[in-house]
Amino acid sequence: MEPNPRIRTYPYMDGTDLVELRTRCLALIDEHYRDPRVDPHWLARELFVSRRQLDRAFTCQVGVAEVLAKRRLKQAVALAAVHPAVPMSEIAKSCGYGTYETFRAQCHRYLRCTPREARFDRKHALRSSHRRLAEAS
Repeated sequence: MEPNPRIRTYPYMDGTDLVELRTRCLALIDEHYRDPRVDPHWLARELFVSRRQLDRAFTCQVGVAEVLAKRRLKQAVALAAVHPAVPMSEIAKSCGYGTYETFRAQCHRYLRCTPREARFDRKHALRSSHRRLAEAS
């Protein structure tokens, strides 16, 4: 029986393996962040590693959960600026947030503003949201 090419065993991981794992995880986040089921446990299952092993791949940066949260928030802010007539709850849902409350909490945490402020102060929101997201990293 041929081994599954998606499955890679990691009896121990050196720095190169962790970089590869982080790169594969970031690609999965970019591809699937709109799905509200995507969380660090889902990512670990898709990558055939434990959650702890996935966390190790992100130790020199922010955690995998924060990377996912910031990816969703960045897209939500960009969509809100481009589509001012679309309700923020719909934008949040389209970016993978399970609830509007989670989206609102992450706006406060990472951007230090409300979703409404992020939408209507577009110049400020886009410019400073990228800066604030970078600072939070």
